[in-house]
Amino acid sequence: MRTFLSAYTIRVDKKRDRNDQSKNQPDYCKLSCFNGQDDLYHVMLNFVHTLTENFTNNTYKTYMKATKVEPNGRSISGVVESGSYGINSKVRNVETDDITYQKTKNDAEVLPFYFLFYIPQDKNEGILLLQRTGKHGIVSNLRPSLEKYFSDKYRSYKLEINTLVQEEIIKKILCNGTIKKLRCVKYQAPVDIFDCLDEGHEENSYNMELVLSAHKIPIKEKLRNLLDSWSMSGEKFSVKSLVELRDFNFDYDTVKVDVEIGDSIKTFDLGRLFTTRADYDISDQVILETDEHPTFASMQNISKTYLNDLIKRMYFL
Repeated sequence: MRTFLSAYTIRVDKKRDRNDQSKNQPDYCKLSCFNGQDDLYHVMLNFVHTLTENFTNNTYKTYMKATKVEPNGRSISGVVESGSYGINSKVRNVETDDITYQKTKNDAEVLPFYFLFYIPQDKNEGILLLQRTGKHGIVSNLRPSLEKYFSDKYRSYKLEINTLVQEEIIKKILCNGTIKKLRCVKYQAPVDIFDCLDEGHEENSYNMELVLSAHKIPIKEKLRNLLDSWSMSGEKFSVKSLVELRDFNFDYDTVKVDVEIGDSIKTFDLGRLFTTRADYDISDQVILETDEHPTFASMQNISKTYLNDLIKRMYFL
């Protein structure tokens, strides 16, 4: 069964009065002192410690228990066993078709899931990484329990845990990084363009690129507006509305941009921006125990590397 890491954002929003005209606009707080004094890191750590005891939700018939908790710096990682109960059922051996166990309504089939909270010191957005095994995951059990735990303690604030999609990271990079190079790309350019180079060439098609280089190409505002309109309407924007080549008769197919983030350069095809899956498939990287579940050490190493990459992309460190 394949193993994935799912990424989520963690934010704290201050609640506002119903008559407040800005009530629909989020007012995200700095996580290390979201109410002027309390650190969300310690709130998360206390919540995880509550899970070290038998934790059941009789309304949703779910079970959770933290079997491992490791605080480290501004991160909290560990393992939570989770499953559901409430239905009598039979457990069969699929090879022999024999009933090997009669499951009662108080029995929960639990699976181990790795988790990692990262609560930065001076930011209003944290990161949560959760293991998913095949179709099985923990977010549907963990998120409502965590949000309720927080709201019971801080009624004037709201904890938000949302899926971290590649769109959010890409938009931040494009809008906050430095665009170093812009390439207008034409796929399968007609062969007659190369007639001046004719030395008996074969009749093949070619890709062509018109490259625009500059210290800072002034398309940031236009790109930001296009991305915002895409987010609001859900309709894919046309890259041809981004760059107008007045002095060239060049009908390009897509636009690629090279963006400088720190000491690295990342390239994005604006025509295929948001096709990347949000879940990170780590099946080929994890080391399995004898029970075929990933070892904590391998999950920890992979997750920390992935977290560091997300930190650089999200916070531009």
